[in-house]
Amino acid sequence: MTTINEAKRLIKRVLLANIACGKKDLAITPLVSGRHGIGKSQMIKSIAADLGGVCITVEGGTLKEGEITGLPYQYVGEDGKVGFRFLPYYAVDRIQKEEERIFRAAGGQVSAETALEGDENRFAMNDLTSEEKIESILSGRVHPVLVFIDEINRTENTVYKELMNILLTRSVNGYVFPWWVLFVGAMNPSTQNSMYATNEMDPAQLDRFLKIKVDSSSSEWLKYGKGAGISDDVLAFIKSNPKCLTSDDAGLDDEEKPTPSPRGWEMVDVIMSSEPALRRFFTAKENDPKTVEHDMKALVSAKLGASVATMFFASRVEQAKAIAPEELFADDESLSGHAGKLAQMSAAKKLQTCDLMLAYLKENIEFMMLNPRGFEKAKKQLSVMVGCLDSSTKLLFAQNIAAATTADGSPMIELLFDVFEKDLIGMLDLSDQTRKLIEES
Repeated sequence: MTTINEAKRLIKRVLLANIACGKKDLAITPLVSGRHGIGKSQMIKSIAADLGGVCITVEGGTLKEGEITGLPYQYVGEDGKVGFRFLPYYAVDRIQKEEERIFRAAGGQVSAETALEGDENRFAMNDLTSEEKIESILSGRVHPVLVFIDEINRTENTVYKELMNILLTRSVNGYVFPWWVLFVGAMNPSTQNSMYATNEMDPAQLDRFLKIKVDSSSSEWLKYGKGAGISDDVLAFIKSNPKCLTSDDAGLDDEEKPTPSPRGWEMVDVIMSSEPALRRFFTAKENDPKTVEHDMKALVSAKLGASVATMFFASRVEQAKAIAPEELFADDESLSGHAGKLAQMSAAKKLQTCDLMLAYLKENIEFMMLNPRGFEKAKKQLSVMVGCLDSSTKLLFAQNIAAATTADGSPMIELLFDVFEKDLIGMLDLSDQTRKLIEES
């Protein structure tokens, strides 16, 4: 879990990465997950203030269908014909007026080309470079707007779909929000055992967000309480009894695990590559290399999962590379050219080598079996490879092989059991008699 102060810094990095990113088809939307009352709303308002902008809070739980997307109204055009438009939600209306003000202040002129985009988008200035966008905010010419949609998963089903569409497309009824409008969603924990009455997000929806799980910290809250004028009696009690700050009921926690995806890797690349260009938005302490490294690891873990993040950062600092299956099978039966190198690898690199081997076997093992002598050699090479692994990696590799199937659906473990048999028996805590019976069978 991440504390409020840490989450503030992480969310600020993610939001600014959207500005530094030159990809128009990729938007990284933070989704803050945490218990009620821990300060999610105040945190987003604080980020907006740091950026010299404003925060518009949309209470998802109070919206009715059509309210956020706008209600249709009839009007008479200049040609005398009756038409229909959508009356914008109050926040959208304010954003449109600010967009026109910025457009006029920059000396913009409505051309025939932009006029064809309709009334809503004729003042768009979304074609600025990343450097121009950053300078516009730092100079104060543009004040960013953070649209904070709270309790997104505690809405009516129709409203939920409307909000999700706005968050993911950054548009409403044909109006595309300007680049300086940044979106943040917030939700209460949504799991099978959750005590909250929430809508469930499917994996495809979650993949479009960067979900940051936030928890309370008694030390942070005590600092906040002192500044907010909370009585000494309350502060003294929480200091002595930090567990009384929030409930310890597991039903209030978010137990969902992040998983990797191609879109997730693209988001990670944007966040990490944009970090150097955004340092002027952060303090010297926040730009300390250790703090930056901590934040990058936290964001990658939040998007791709802790194990994938660990492997990724280990690969960046380690000179040795994982060994490709083709290299191993090109060696002799004893892997004399690779065994020593494999044995000295870190656990992360050994795991990467095993993953590459598993993927290779899934695709090629049936072709390998067409050559019986070659397949026997390959199994001996696999046995040497397994012998070079530490016990935990060895067991994980065996479990992955046991769960895998070949291209035609055959269980892979049936084809490779003799590769793992002795090692698996050796790892089990068995009596000598039981071990002997297993070996004889």
